[in-house]
Amino acid sequence: MKNDALFAHFRPEERPFAERVLDWVYRAAEKYQPVQTPFLDPRQQFIVRSLANREPDIGVWSDGGYEGAERCRMWVLPAHFPPDELPSGLAFLAIRPHSGRELKHPDVLGSLLGLGIKREKLGDLLLHPEGCQAIVADELADYIRLQLSRVGRETVSVEEIGREDLVIPEREAIAQSITVASLRVDAVCAEGFRLSRSKAAQSIKGGKCKVNWKVVDNPAQTVAEQDMISLRGFGRLLVGKIDGRTKKGRYWVEVLKMR
Repeated sequence: MKNDALFAHFRPEERPFAERVLDWVYRAAEKYQPVQTPFLDPRQQFIVRSLANREPDIGVWSDGGYEGAERCRMWVLPAHFPPDELPSGLAFLAIRPHSGRELKHPDVLGSLLGLGIKREKLGDLLLHPEGCQAIVADELADYIRLQLSRVGRETVSVEEIGREDLVIPEREAIAQSITVASLRVDAVCAEGFRLSRSKAAQSIKGGKCKVNWKVVDNPAQTVAEQDMISLRGFGRLLVGKIDGRTKKGRYWVEVLKMR
């Protein structure tokens, strides 16, 4: 019953992940074992912190390779365990096309997944005119370096680089507060992207919307704090704090709009 009360704060489809997090917390608290997670998206990181923070003797530490990384590996660890004694679990790869043409994010991701690598083993992919810098789980660095030879139609070379060699692309981000009648994804998209509700719903039904990198085609799906929403052609919204209601019953929502 206690766990059922905890799971009530999350979506039904998030329960398996929440159960996984509780196991990490148990191992850290009861067995004094630091546990490193795979790469997690912002919503998953939020769930880890939410559940770990309920335990007074548990700490959480995250690293995605650079400040502001979206996908991070986390450590769930006893509170007094020094995180600087733990390995980062990250490796950094430069993927360069022989032709000199720019690579595209879907092509790089698809090629890496095509090697049989799970998404949770891959962090952020930083695209540049000369190629891509990929942050990956360190245990897979040599495998990727030896096996990845093509991205889309491009022949590529892969070499390992240092954290200090990362070039972080500038991201335009605008913080804003919006009010919505409900927490439906079409309502948040409409206000966040300044669209009509009907146009937002039409785009979602057309498969142009993703929530936490998964396609959503139901405009009525609700969103929660730390969800990442992307709408093709309009950019992305990171849902921040949902901060109560207005006198008319609308929700106050902080969002970070990114291009």
